[in-house]
Amino acid sequence: MFDEGDFTIDLWVDPPLLNALFEGARDIAGKLDLTSVMGEVNELRARVSDRINAIPSVGGGRYFTYAIDSSFPPSPLELVGGVLTVVAYGYVGQVGGRTDRYVTGDVLYEDSSDLNKSIEVLSKIREREMAARLLRDKLKGRRSMDMIILDGEIYVHPLPYNLPAHEGVRRRVEDVLEVMLNLAERTRTTIVGVVKRVRSRYLSIYINHCLSVNDKLIASLLLNKGEYIDLGHYGEILPKWIQVNYMDCEVKRGMSKDEAERRFNEGLENLKRVFNGDGGRLRGIPKVADTRLVFYKAPVTAVATKLEVLDLGGLGIPNIVGYLSSQTTNTGYPYLLDLVDTYVRVDSRLLDYVKTLLTKYAGLDVEDNRVKELVNTLLQLTNPQKAYLYRQMEG
Repeated sequence: MFDEGDFTIDLWVDPPLLNALFEGARDIAGKLDLTSVMGEVNELRARVSDRINAIPSVGGGRYFTYAIDSSFPPSPLELVGGVLTVVAYGYVGQVGGRTDRYVTGDVLYEDSSDLNKSIEVLSKIREREMAARLLRDKLKGRRSMDMIILDGEIYVHPLPYNLPAHEGVRRRVEDVLEVMLNLAERTRTTIVGVVKRVRSRYLSIYINHCLSVNDKLIASLLLNKGEYIDLGHYGEILPKWIQVNYMDCEVKRGMSKDEAERRFNEGLENLKRVFNGDGGRLRGIPKVADTRLVFYKAPVTAVATKLEVLDLGGLGIPNIVGYLSSQTTNTGYPYLLDLVDTYVRVDSRLLDYVKTLLTKYAGLDVEDNRVKELVNTLLQLTNPQKAYLYRQMEG
């Protein structure tokens, strides 16, 4: 029996807040229907056992591979004149026993409350632009590679679930995806997305009703260490998922059956246009349909890893999974992805350096004291109480 009196915490928390934390945690724990989840796992295992295989042994040096990632501070620097942040992006490659790495970045300064949203999309665009750069080098014979590993989905949200876009940031996403995928096809390079934050419930299609928890949790319970499951192509999965999502998941959330039917039919039409385009400006991303969805559980971790695999290099799913599993660490992700993450990681205190640079550059050629005062005002923190989060370490 859990005794709250035996619970210790190594920081000061006001008693009323601590009591609220106990009550909140107790309420959430009471809502976790763990028996139901295990029932779903058992039901699913009976349906998909033929898709589960042992992970083959494949050496970590078998393929020439590049991992690409990006990073930005958890919170931007909010100044009187706008919002300031930094995005870093780069790659690490393992090529014939040699490590190849490169990191660069952008500074963003906008008088907008939407910067938090745009920085995420921009970082993914930059990653795919970097992948295209590597692929162009391969096309010109300057670089050798068999595989590119991306941190996250290959197809940046809202793809592959929404219509191709005419304009705006979604159109920019599609444009850079199209360039990357066409170069990958021309160079016969396999693209793998290693997905960390999983909220999908695609495994629902195998039991024809909505799972109560996400795919990553279900796969972690479904697979033993050293096993993987290949769920098939998105071209097969997504139409079935749209039906389960609208006709079961959404109905259970309160959507009327008539509305669910309408949304289901609309979703199928949208998906068709994503896969095929419409012959005009909506070109679609046809390779979405050819991308396979895979989960594996490496021998060193208790949590399954989700992969999106576009095997344009013809390496084979078993070989790809075996290769990635052989270098998977206790984080649950391939070592090469962990490595590039350390290189691109951005400390929040870096923003204070950038703010200092911006202040100096903005005032370089200014002699008017009123303009100098304006520069200083523009670059003041809107919330000075939070300055400790960003302040540079004293020498």
